[in-house]
Amino acid sequence: MVDPTGAGDCFGATFVSLLLAGKSESDALAHANASGSLAISARGPMEGTSTLAEIRAFMAAANRTAHTDCSGSTADGA
Repeated sequence: MVDPTGAGDCFGATFVSLLLAGKSESDALAHANASGSLAISARGPMEGTSTLAEIRAFMAAANRTAHTDCSGSTADGA
């Protein structure tokens, strides 16, 4: 964590924006969590804001990491 400033704002804004765009609560919550996580990676309240594309890329990378065990192989054996 670099700076927690703005993490809650990013979380809330992402959650509400995606709900208003018609996304499900679980999808909006997953994106909001990623947005808040990205927000703490930069110093300052605005420097940690992310685009939807950046949030989705972060989520995809986190998903790949979560499915890789310590040996480096994925859960499906790849």
